[in-house]
Amino acid sequence: MFDKNQSILNKFMSEELNEMVGDLLSQLNDAQTKAKEIEKEQNPLKKEELEKFVVEKGGKLVDESIEMLKNVKDYILSSPEAKDVDAFASLVAATSTAIDTLNKIVVVDKKSETVVRVKKMDIEAKKEMQQEENNVKLLATREQIFKALIDNAKVIDAEAEQIKD
Repeated sequence: MFDKNQSILNKFMSEELNEMVGDLLSQLNDAQTKAKEIEKEQNPLKKEELEKFVVEKGGKLVDESIEMLKNVKDYILSSPEAKDVDAFASLVAATSTAIDTLNKIVVVDKKSETVVRVKKMDIEAKKEMQQEENNVKLLATREQIFKALIDNAKVIDAEAEQIKD
């Protein structure tokens, strides 16, 4: 009877073990599939998305750095150690650099917008000047044109001759 019970127990354990192995294998396959999907999502940024990425991530970095500065500052003030002060100074420098980089992006963007606006204003001014110049040229009346022609006319001596065929 012992062998029969042992045999049933072994068979049950074997089936359970096979199920567990199958579950583990399916989990590993799922993990590999998910890893491939994540890898596809993390492809290099496109040029059009780069500015948005830099601004968003840079802003988040600055916010988190400032929050970290507040937290670390209290710790440093309570028990200053050389390595902690050095780490705090490095964090301040990194945060300052990140803020400066974001500021440069904003300045370049504003400068580009300003250049475009100035160029449009320049084009509009040239169009207006050309239109005014054309209007001045076209505003002479018929009488003014005849008067100008007569005033500038030279007297020519001419004789009329008959043409013989």
